[in-house]
Amino acid sequence: MHSSSREEKELGPLTASSYTESHVDRSIGIKKPKPLGDEGPSMTELSGYNSKRHEFDPELDERKCRKDFILERNLLYLDPLVKDLSPEERDIYQRYNVFMRYHSKEEHEELIRTVVEEHRIRKRIRDLQEARDAGCQTTTESERYLDQKRKKEAEENARKAKENVLPGPGGKLQQKMNRTKGEPDNSPRGSVKGSTGMELSVRDTFSTTAGHTIANPLDDWDMTGLPGSDLLSTMEQQLCSESRMLPSQYLKIQEVISIKIFEGIITKKSDAHRFFKVDSTKVDKVYDILTRKGIAQP
Repeated sequence: MHSSSREEKELGPLTASSYTESHVDRSIGIKKPKPLGDEGPSMTELSGYNSKRHEFDPELDERKCRKDFILERNLLYLDPLVKDLSPEERDIYQRYNVFMRYHSKEEHEELIRTVVEEHRIRKRIRDLQEARDAGCQTTTESERYLDQKRKKEAEENARKAKENVLPGPGGKLQQKMNRTKGEPDNSPRGSVKGSTGMELSVRDTFSTTAGHTIANPLDDWDMTGLPGSDLLSTMEQQLCSESRMLPSQYLKIQEVISIKIFEGIITKKSDAHRFFKVDSTKVDKVYDILTRKGIAQP
Protein backbone atom coordinates (compact mmCIF):
# COMPACT_ATOMS: atom_id res chain seq x y z
CA MET A 1 0.00 0.00 0.00
CA HIS A 2 2.68 2.41 0.92
CA SER A 3 4.63 1.62 -2.23
CA SER A 4 1.60 2.20 -4.54
CA SER A 5 0.73 5.55 -2.95
CA ARG A 6 4.34 6.59 -3.24
CA GLU A 7 4.26 5.74 -6.97
CA GLU A 8 1.05 7.77 -7.51
CA LYS A 9 2.62 10.78 -5.86
CA GLU A 10 5.65 10.46 -8.09
CA LEU A 11 3.56 9.95 -11.27
CA GLY A 12 1.12 12.75 -10.39
CA PRO A 13 3.45 15.72 -11.04
CA LEU A 14 4.93 14.01 -14.05
CA THR A 15 1.52 13.53 -15.62
CA ALA A 16 0.51 17.18 -14.98
CA SER A 17 3.75 18.47 -16.47
CA SER A 18 3.40 16.32 -19.55
CA TYR A 19 -0.22 17.53 -19.97
CA THR A 20 0.86 21.16 -19.82
CA GLU A 21 3.60 20.65 -22.36
CA SER A 22 1.26 18.85 -24.72
CA HIS A 23 -1.31 21.71 -24.34
CA VAL A 24 1.32 24.32 -25.16
CA ASP A 25 2.41 22.38 -28.19
CA ARG A 26 -1.16 22.24 -29.53
CA SER A 27 -1.74 26.00 -29.04
CA ILE A 28 1.11 27.12 -31.29
CA GLY A 29 -0.17 29.30 -34.20
CA ILE A 30 -3.54 30.04 -32.59
CA LYS A 31 -4.37 33.69 -31.75
CA LYS A 32 -4.92 33.99 -28.04
CA PRO A 33 -7.50 36.45 -26.69
CA LYS A 34 -5.93 39.52 -25.06
CA PRO A 35 -6.55 40.10 -21.40
CA LEU A 36 -8.81 43.00 -20.49
CA GLY A 37 -5.89 44.95 -19.11
CA ASP A 38 -4.05 45.06 -22.48
CA GLU A 39 -6.79 46.73 -24.66
CA GLY A 40 -4.84 50.03 -25.06
CA PRO A 41 -5.65 53.64 -24.06
CA SER A 42 -9.24 54.54 -23.35
CA MET A 43 -11.23 57.29 -25.09
CA THR A 44 -10.67 59.53 -22.08
CA GLU A 45 -6.93 59.17 -22.42
CA LEU A 46 -7.07 59.75 -26.18
CA SER A 47 -9.03 62.98 -25.69
CA GLY A 48 -6.27 64.32 -23.46
CA TYR A 49 -8.57 64.77 -20.49
CA ASN A 50 -6.88 64.49 -17.10
CA SER A 51 -9.46 63.22 -14.63
CA LYS A 52 -7.34 64.08 -11.61
CA ARG A 53 -6.91 67.73 -12.59
CA HIS A 54 -10.31 67.91 -14.31
CA GLU A 55 -8.85 69.63 -17.38
CA PHE A 56 -7.54 68.88 -20.87
CA ASP A 57 -3.96 69.01 -22.03
CA PRO A 58 -2.96 72.55 -23.17
CA GLU A 59 -2.87 71.66 -26.88
CA LEU A 60 -6.27 69.99 -26.88
CA ASP A 61 -7.67 72.64 -24.58
CA GLU A 62 -6.71 75.39 -27.09
CA ARG A 63 -8.45 73.43 -29.83
CA LYS A 64 -11.58 73.23 -27.72
CA CYS A 65 -11.43 76.98 -27.05
CA ARG A 66 -11.23 77.71 -30.77
CA LYS A 67 -14.15 75.43 -31.47
CA ASP A 68 -16.22 77.12 -28.77
CA PHE A 69 -15.24 80.54 -30.16
CA ILE A 70 -16.39 79.58 -33.68
CA LEU A 71 -19.70 78.27 -32.39
CA GLU A 72 -20.24 81.23 -30.08
CA ARG A 73 -19.59 83.82 -32.82
CA ASN A 74 -21.53 81.78 -35.40
CA LEU A 75 -18.57 81.88 -37.81
CA LEU A 76 -19.75 78.82 -39.71
CA TYR A 77 -22.27 80.99 -41.55
CA LEU A 78 -21.97 84.23 -43.51
CA ASP A 79 -22.26 87.34 -41.38
CA PRO A 80 -25.46 89.25 -42.36
CA LEU A 81 -23.45 92.46 -42.15
CA VAL A 82 -21.30 91.39 -45.12
CA LYS A 83 -24.27 91.12 -47.50
CA ASP A 84 -24.67 94.91 -47.69
CA LEU A 85 -20.96 95.69 -48.16
CA SER A 86 -19.21 96.61 -51.39
CA PRO A 87 -16.09 94.68 -52.51
CA GLU A 88 -13.83 97.38 -51.01
CA GLU A 89 -15.75 97.29 -47.73
CA ARG A 90 -15.55 93.48 -47.63
CA ASP A 91 -11.77 93.73 -47.85
CA ILE A 92 -11.84 96.05 -44.84
CA TYR A 93 -14.09 93.58 -43.02
CA GLN A 94 -11.63 90.74 -43.66
CA ARG A 95 -8.64 92.79 -42.50
CA TYR A 96 -10.31 93.67 -39.19
CA ASN A 97 -11.33 90.09 -38.41
CA VAL A 98 -7.96 89.50 -36.75
CA PHE A 99 -9.11 91.71 -33.86
CA MET A 100 -12.24 89.65 -33.26
CA ARG A 101 -10.72 87.55 -30.49
CA TYR A 102 -9.91 90.66 -28.45
CA HIS A 103 -13.45 92.04 -28.50
CA SER A 104 -16.84 90.85 -27.54
CA LYS A 105 -19.27 90.16 -30.36
CA GLU A 106 -21.06 93.48 -29.86
CA GLU A 107 -17.82 95.46 -29.64
CA HIS A 108 -16.46 93.95 -32.84
CA GLU A 109 -19.67 94.62 -34.77
CA GLU A 110 -19.58 98.22 -33.59
CA LEU A 111 -15.94 98.50 -34.70
CA ILE A 112 -16.75 97.16 -38.18
CA ARG A 113 -19.70 99.53 -38.58
CA THR A 114 -17.58 102.50 -37.53
CA VAL A 115 -14.72 101.68 -39.90
CA VAL A 116 -17.06 101.03 -42.84
CA GLU A 117 -18.93 104.26 -42.18
CA GLU A 118 -15.65 106.18 -42.10
CA HIS A 119 -14.65 104.60 -45.42
CA ARG A 120 -17.96 105.63 -47.00
CA ILE A 121 -17.63 109.22 -45.75
CA ARG A 122 -14.10 109.52 -47.09
CA LYS A 123 -15.17 108.10 -50.45
CA ARG A 124 -18.11 110.51 -50.60
CA ILE A 125 -15.80 113.45 -49.89
CA ARG A 126 -13.43 112.37 -52.67
CA ASP A 127 -16.33 112.04 -55.12
CA LEU A 128 -17.67 115.49 -54.28
CA GLN A 129 -14.22 117.04 -54.58
CA GLU A 130 -13.82 115.42 -57.98
CA ALA A 131 -17.23 116.70 -59.08
CA ARG A 132 -16.33 120.19 -57.86
CA ASP A 133 -13.08 120.11 -59.85
CA ALA A 134 -15.13 119.10 -62.88
CA GLY A 135 -17.20 122.28 -62.56
CA CYS A 136 -20.27 121.03 -60.67
CA GLN A 137 -21.72 123.63 -58.31
CA THR A 138 -24.82 121.92 -56.90
CA THR A 139 -25.63 118.51 -55.46
CA THR A 140 -27.82 117.68 -58.44
CA GLU A 141 -25.01 118.41 -60.87
CA SER A 142 -22.60 116.34 -58.77
CA GLU A 143 -24.92 113.35 -58.66
CA ARG A 144 -25.50 113.53 -62.41
CA TYR A 145 -21.76 113.75 -63.04
CA LEU A 146 -21.00 110.81 -60.73
CA ASP A 147 -23.77 108.69 -62.28
CA GLN A 148 -22.39 109.35 -65.74
CA LYS A 149 -18.88 108.52 -64.55
CA ARG A 150 -20.01 105.22 -63.03
CA LYS A 151 -21.88 104.36 -66.22
CA LYS A 152 -18.80 105.05 -68.34
CA GLU A 153 -16.61 102.97 -66.03
CA ALA A 154 -19.06 100.06 -66.17
CA GLU A 155 -19.12 100.20 -69.97
CA GLU A 156 -15.32 100.34 -70.08
CA ASN A 157 -14.98 97.36 -67.74
CA ALA A 158 -17.44 95.37 -69.82
CA ARG A 159 -15.53 96.23 -73.00
CA LYS A 160 -12.20 95.19 -71.45
CA ALA A 161 -13.70 91.94 -70.20
CA LYS A 162 -14.99 91.20 -73.69
CA GLU A 163 -11.55 91.92 -75.17
CA ASN A 164 -9.89 89.60 -72.68
CA VAL A 165 -12.10 86.77 -73.90
CA LEU A 166 -10.54 86.93 -77.37
CA PRO A 167 -8.24 83.89 -77.73
CA GLY A 168 -4.48 84.01 -78.16
CA PRO A 169 -2.67 86.35 -80.54
CA GLY A 170 -5.89 87.32 -82.27
CA GLY A 171 -7.01 89.37 -79.29
CA LYS A 172 -3.67 91.20 -79.10
CA LEU A 173 -3.74 91.84 -82.84
CA GLN A 174 -7.25 93.27 -82.59
CA GLN A 175 -6.19 95.60 -79.75
CA LYS A 176 -3.17 96.75 -81.76
CA MET A 177 -5.37 97.50 -84.77
CA ASN A 178 -7.75 99.50 -82.59
CA ARG A 179 -4.87 101.64 -81.31
CA THR A 180 -3.67 102.26 -84.85
CA LYS A 181 -7.13 103.49 -85.81
CA GLY A 182 -7.15 105.93 -82.91
CA GLU A 183 -9.48 103.99 -80.64
CA PRO A 184 -8.86 104.03 -76.88
CA ASP A 185 -6.34 101.54 -75.59
CA ASN A 186 -6.17 99.88 -72.20
CA SER A 187 -3.68 102.31 -70.68
CA PRO A 188 -4.65 103.78 -67.30
CA ARG A 189 -5.05 107.24 -68.79
CA GLY A 190 -7.41 106.04 -71.52
CA SER A 191 -5.63 108.23 -74.09
CA VAL A 192 -5.84 107.85 -77.83
CA LYS A 193 -2.62 106.89 -79.59
CA GLY A 194 -2.16 108.13 -83.11
CA SER A 195 -4.98 110.66 -82.91
CA THR A 196 -4.69 114.39 -83.37
CA GLY A 197 -6.89 115.16 -80.37
CA MET A 198 -5.59 116.07 -76.97
CA GLU A 199 -4.67 113.53 -74.30
CA LEU A 200 -5.79 113.55 -70.70
CA SER A 201 -3.25 114.86 -68.24
CA VAL A 202 -2.86 114.51 -64.49
CA ARG A 203 -4.52 117.87 -64.05
CA ASP A 204 -7.44 116.87 -66.27
CA THR A 205 -11.08 117.17 -65.38
CA PHE A 206 -11.25 113.53 -64.36
CA SER A 207 -8.22 113.55 -62.05
CA THR A 208 -8.95 112.97 -58.39
CA THR A 209 -7.58 114.99 -55.50
CA ALA A 210 -4.95 112.30 -54.96
CA GLY A 211 -3.69 112.80 -58.51
CA HIS A 212 -4.83 109.44 -59.91
CA THR A 213 -6.28 109.62 -63.38
CA ILE A 214 -9.49 107.76 -64.06
CA ALA A 215 -9.67 105.58 -67.15
CA ASN A 216 -12.46 106.71 -69.46
CA PRO A 217 -13.05 106.05 -73.14
CA LEU A 218 -12.80 109.14 -75.35
CA ASP A 219 -16.15 108.67 -76.99
CA ASP A 220 -18.40 111.69 -77.43
CA TRP A 221 -20.34 112.88 -74.47
CA ASP A 222 -24.06 113.34 -74.59
CA MET A 223 -24.60 116.98 -73.64
CA THR A 224 -28.37 116.61 -73.49
CA GLY A 225 -29.78 117.61 -70.12
CA LEU A 226 -26.48 118.72 -68.59
CA PRO A 227 -26.57 122.06 -66.73
CA GLY A 228 -25.66 124.91 -69.08
CA SER A 229 -25.85 122.85 -72.28
CA ASP A 230 -28.73 124.99 -73.56
CA LEU A 231 -26.47 128.07 -73.36
CA LEU A 232 -23.88 126.65 -75.76
CA SER A 233 -23.79 126.87 -79.51
CA THR A 234 -23.33 123.80 -81.67
CA MET A 235 -19.62 124.56 -82.02
CA GLU A 236 -19.22 124.98 -78.26
CA GLN A 237 -21.09 121.74 -77.57
CA GLN A 238 -18.80 119.95 -80.01
CA LEU A 239 -15.77 121.39 -78.22
CA CYS A 240 -17.05 120.19 -74.83
CA SER A 241 -17.74 116.75 -76.24
CA GLU A 242 -14.29 116.39 -77.81
CA SER A 243 -12.47 117.92 -74.84
CA ARG A 244 -14.60 116.06 -72.28
CA MET A 245 -15.63 119.20 -70.45
CA LEU A 246 -18.92 119.81 -68.72
CA PRO A 247 -20.87 122.80 -70.05
CA SER A 248 -20.67 124.45 -66.63
CA GLN A 249 -16.88 124.02 -66.64
CA TYR A 250 -16.58 125.48 -70.13
CA LEU A 251 -18.73 128.48 -69.19
CA LYS A 252 -16.66 129.07 -66.05
CA ILE A 253 -13.36 129.01 -67.98
CA GLN A 254 -14.84 131.33 -70.59
CA GLU A 255 -16.09 133.71 -67.89
CA VAL A 256 -12.72 133.92 -66.11
CA ILE A 257 -10.79 134.46 -69.35
CA SER A 258 -13.22 137.18 -70.45
CA ILE A 259 -12.94 139.03 -67.13
CA LYS A 260 -9.14 138.84 -67.14
CA ILE A 261 -9.06 140.09 -70.75
CA PHE A 262 -11.17 143.13 -69.86
CA GLU A 263 -8.92 143.78 -66.85
CA GLY A 264 -5.88 143.67 -69.12
CA ILE A 265 -4.31 140.73 -67.28
CA ILE A 266 -4.64 138.30 -70.20
CA THR A 267 -3.27 139.61 -73.47
CA LYS A 268 -2.29 136.35 -75.16
CA LYS A 269 -3.24 132.69 -75.05
CA SER A 270 -0.47 131.53 -72.72
CA ASP A 271 -1.42 134.10 -70.06
CA ALA A 272 -4.60 132.14 -69.29
CA HIS A 273 -2.88 128.88 -68.39
CA ARG A 274 -1.96 129.85 -64.82
CA PHE A 275 -5.57 130.50 -63.82
CA PHE A 276 -6.78 126.93 -64.34
CA LYS A 277 -5.78 123.50 -63.07
CA VAL A 278 -6.81 121.70 -66.23
CA ASP A 279 -5.03 120.72 -69.41
CA SER A 280 -3.68 123.85 -71.08
CA THR A 281 -4.92 122.53 -74.43
CA LYS A 282 -8.49 122.88 -73.20
CA VAL A 283 -7.84 126.46 -72.13
CA ASP A 284 -6.36 127.20 -75.55
CA LYS A 285 -9.48 125.88 -77.29
CA VAL A 286 -11.75 128.05 -75.11
CA TYR A 287 -9.49 131.01 -75.89
CA ASP A 288 -9.84 130.26 -79.61
CA ILE A 289 -13.63 130.40 -79.26
CA LEU A 290 -13.35 133.82 -77.60
CA THR A 291 -11.06 134.92 -80.42
CA ARG A 292 -13.71 133.98 -82.98
CA LYS A 293 -16.25 135.96 -80.96
CA GLY A 294 -13.95 138.99 -81.05
CA ILE A 295 -13.39 139.09 -77.28
CA ALA A 296 -9.78 137.87 -77.23
CA GLN A 297 -6.86 138.88 -79.40
CA PRO A 298 -5.40 136.19 -81.66
